[in-house]
Amino acid sequence: MVDSALRCDKQNGRFQLLAPLHKQAKDIAWTYLKDMTQAIPGRTVNESELWVSVPSQAGTPARVRLYGADNPDGIRGIYSDGMALDEYSDMNPDIWNSVVLPALADRDGFLVVSGTPKGYNAFHERYQESLRDERWFSMILKASQSGILPEETLRDLANEMPPPKYAQEMECDFSQAATAQFIPTDLVENAIDRHGQTDTRMPRVLGVDVARFGDDASVILTRRGRVVEDIRRYRKTDLVFLANEIMAWADKVRPQMIYVDGAGVGGGVVDYLSSANYNVRDVQVGAAASDKIRYVNKRTELWGEMREWLATAQFQLPVEELAILRSDLLGPEYSYTLTGQTSLERKEDMKKRGIPSPDAADALALTFFERLAPLGLDAGDMSEDAEDMQEVW
Repeated sequence: MVDSALRCDKQNGRFQLLAPLHKQAKDIAWTYLKDMTQAIPGRTVNESELWVSVPSQAGTPARVRLYGADNPDGIRGIYSDGMALDEYSDMNPDIWNSVVLPALADRDGFLVVSGTPKGYNAFHERYQESLRDERWFSMILKASQSGILPEETLRDLANEMPPPKYAQEMECDFSQAATAQFIPTDLVENAIDRHGQTDTRMPRVLGVDVARFGDDASVILTRRGRVVEDIRRYRKTDLVFLANEIMAWADKVRPQMIYVDGAGVGGGVVDYLSSANYNVRDVQVGAAASDKIRYVNKRTELWGEMREWLATAQFQLPVEELAILRSDLLGPEYSYTLTGQTSLERKEDMKKRGIPSPDAADALALTFFERLAPLGLDAGDMSEDAEDMQEVW
């Protein structure tokens, strides 16, 4: 980035390095950037904004700046002569279309994408695209082949690390999911590849995850039996607007039930829909699970139900929404309590790892709050066909 800034022949050159978190960018790269430029005459440093400017061939200073992808709204509208995305697996894939591509288009800038594989996520998509597009140079740098680390160090790491983790971290194996990943990668990949017809006898339901933070999105997700039919997302909207959007969509698709995360600000949406006589359930995801032996709370239990459903699920979604949903499903990790209950990672803790809030996946999980009888069948119908459909639901 520094070399490109020095050689830049355009006025007021701009180069950026993005890490998943602003704090990461500062901790990892800021000292390097200052050290690499300290001998350059005319170099200027801005400590508060994490940029260094150097003289360029254009005659005006060119600037190299560090950003965190955790605040995409703060970097919208920039232009870029060259950008590097480091640890792209941990970034919100939304930045690709909302920040990266528009910034590069302004000045025909170059792009470097790097990171550690974490299953078949957006980083894997970028790598696969690079193999098919001659405009890209791509390289997998395996520790066993690079010669960067001594063989003795690699042997020690292989002995200490679980084999899947070693394959992922040191051998760049995309097929190895994170060891603590709640939903296995192959479950999601198989669902994406699966195709079939929607069973119109199954009830249609909506799941609504209401945004609580500035960079989160409110999501309305439509599911019918095995099929996710639609995802609608809204950023920085008030509750009345969101409630009206839900009602307008419900009037169009006629769901049998609307499931809303009623914790916090979501309670206002529940009240609004209820007062307008829509069929709505207030899902308190922080409440106790029905299966208290297996799950620490309702949210974890709903994700557990969703994980089982994914074994035969399918998605009828545009490519962009499909990529976001896939990242959402694969993002959360899990742990065990002292009493052996499974606990899903909190959104706040995901953000600390640089992983965006799984808004679409949370909306999908809400739709498993209860089992509804298939259309035209009573809940007590125990015919073979009814049993099969109850199993589907």
